[in-house]
Amino acid sequence: MNIPAEASARLAAYAELVRAWALRTDLIARGDLDRFEDRHIADSLRLGPLLAGVSRAVDVGSGGGLPGIPLAIAEPSVAWTLLEPRGKRAAFLDEVVRTLELRCEVVRATAQQAARDPRLGAGHDVAVARALAPPAEAFELLMPLVAAGGRAALLVGRDALLPPEAELWAEGVAIVEAPQ
Repeated sequence: MNIPAEASARLAAYAELVRAWALRTDLIARGDLDRFEDRHIADSLRLGPLLAGVSRAVDVGSGGGLPGIPLAIAEPSVAWTLLEPRGKRAAFLDEVVRTLELRCEVVRATAQQAARDPRLGAGHDVAVARALAPPAEAFELLMPLVAAGGRAALLVGRDALLPPEAELWAEGVAIVEAPQ
């Protein structure tokens, strides 16, 4: 994904916020702090091509903002919902959104709670997740948030067992298309 200079600067600012908050909020493993950009941001940006023509997206189990924050920075035209049920992590996300002036709403809820909310259930063109649950379970959590004709996308490992309705869209990216 080709990242403009302004977005690169914001991604660097995001990485610094993660490093500042990481130890007190358990955002990522201590060993990943030195390779955060290469391991986590670059991995998240692999979902970028799925955002073409998208107006609303949701990151389920956003935690430290992955993959939603890097994608919101790279594609600022997309309105993001960042779902995170844990208070400290939601507070971190609020700080990132405020500091970087991102087009994101942080919602402190689980995927199941969000699916029952008329503002959020079946209301997104794309739902994404990273390290949420095994693929079959993760897609079950994502699909109720996807509008008709939208997509759910997961970052998956090489040996991930995909459910029958999923397809490998690109290396490490599995998707399920919602019916029209």
